[in-house]
Amino acid sequence: MIERSLKQQRDQLVHALRAEGKSWVAVAEVLRQRYRVNARVAFRYAHGWSQRRAADEWNQRWPDELKSAKIFSYWEQWPGGTGHAPSFDNLSKLAELYECAVSDLLVDVADFRHLDSVPTVDRAVTIWHNRASAVIQNMPAPASVAGPPLPHDIAALLVGEAKALVRSNLASPREREHAYDRLIQLLSQWADTVQRRELLRLVGWAASAVAAAPLLDGLHPEEQTRVTQAIETPSRIDAATIDHIEAVLWRCIRQDDALGAQATLDTVRAQRDLIRLILPECPTALRPRLLSLYSNYSLQAGWLLYDLNDFDSASYYYEHARATAHEAENTELGALVLCTMSHLATWCGQPRVGIDHAVAAQGWAAQTDEPRLQAYAADVAARAYAKAGQTTACLRQLENIETRLATVTDEESEHFRMHFYTSGQFAGTRSLCLLQLHDTEGALTAAQESLRIANPAFVRNLAFTKLYLGDAYAAAGAAHEAATAIGNAAALAARNRSARLVEQLRSARDRLKHCRAPTVVQTLDEQLHAYGFR
Repeated sequence: MIERSLKQQRDQLVHALRAEGKSWVAVAEVLRQRYRVNARVAFRYAHGWSQRRAADEWNQRWPDELKSAKIFSYWEQWPGGTGHAPSFDNLSKLAELYECAVSDLLVDVADFRHLDSVPTVDRAVTIWHNRASAVIQNMPAPASVAGPPLPHDIAALLVGEAKALVRSNLASPREREHAYDRLIQLLSQWADTVQRRELLRLVGWAASAVAAAPLLDGLHPEEQTRVTQAIETPSRIDAATIDHIEAVLWRCIRQDDALGAQATLDTVRAQRDLIRLILPECPTALRPRLLSLYSNYSLQAGWLLYDLNDFDSASYYYEHARATAHEAENTELGALVLCTMSHLATWCGQPRVGIDHAVAAQGWAAQTDEPRLQAYAADVAARAYAKAGQTTACLRQLENIETRLATVTDEESEHFRMHFYTSGQFAGTRSLCLLQLHDTEGALTAAQESLRIANPAFVRNLAFTKLYLGDAYAAAGAAHEAATAIGNAAALAARNRSARLVEQLRSARDRLKHCRAPTVVQTLDEQLHAYGFR
């Protein structure tokens, strides 16, 4: 009876937290602390499952690797005396089952990072606290502060604010951005002294340091040292430091191409916060370049959030990217941002807004010497016109793209922001547009051409084109061929779990039902189930 009452309490708490928009990770953390259980138990509680139910869910997904409730008990008791450690493969499956990261399941396992001679995140926060305390001791009282007086231990307050900022699982990146601004506003109540400016710098560094795991991600030791010095003393920013931050962006872009948004979003946002921190003290000669990089990171953050179906946050970051690109007087980047804004509007069912952005993008792109960018601006225009049912305008833009791409000499440019836009990507867009304009035969031909010449490194783009091919086959009444194409897209979606891609994968499967081929649909469902898509 008591256990049932506790379960009811837990379920009510979970329901309330989910209604507030909290992620499974945030819900599990509340349960872990309130009920003093480990992370594996907390995630099971978050889903409202018994150990037997969790085992049943596992066995439905992975029938070749059956697990019992007893196995879940062993995993949950570990690292205690009677528990058994799950293998990494099993941890990965648990993470997929509970919709979290592997590291989220291990937050209560022993941590020996404090033994490392190089300062870790928590040690960095402690160092910041000590430095901030020393500054505060010599800080004059504020000349005038509206409202109630601030707490005496400002340093402790700010450390708490900084930790809460990056660990509180706010509902959206936009809310996180506003929380950061509130933190800065708190400090801004103090007199305008050298000490206050020092505190502003320190609290910015702390906010980045608490998220430092992705901040220095992928950098060599020498690069880490240079970037760390720039964080501690922003006036030391130089071209080499910008090179390093730019190199991280390039790695994130390529990782997203292959693995999807979740693999790089934290790193992109941390690097963006780093630029935001050092930008005010950047030398004048380097400022346009750093502003452009800031815009690029905002653009990438927006793209990743768009791919995760967080359209409101994506729009927010895109608007910031556009404003910053114009401040940097970077015409090419401004045009590219407008292209992505068009793409977002069209995807969200607002093709006329998409046309507006595309026309503006084409206007700016025409002022550049970048035919690939001009082609991409025509690409997003073609998508918007097709979605709006404007056949003539769409076909005109498709012809425009061919003309522009004919002048591109370096098809596989590795260092230009438009690296993804190739003839293979254009053929995929052509297939989508012709499909929306009810030219089934043309859509089939274009999709097949795209798959023949596309770069396999662009996993998500390749998967979308396979879905276009599947839809074209379905429209032609070829159910078996359509199911094969959709199944092949699912294999790629298992590698790059783009939320948009998974959504379109399920929609394509549903559209296949109209072909009245239940056996084919059942076989496809089994294949989707094998890849983890219910």
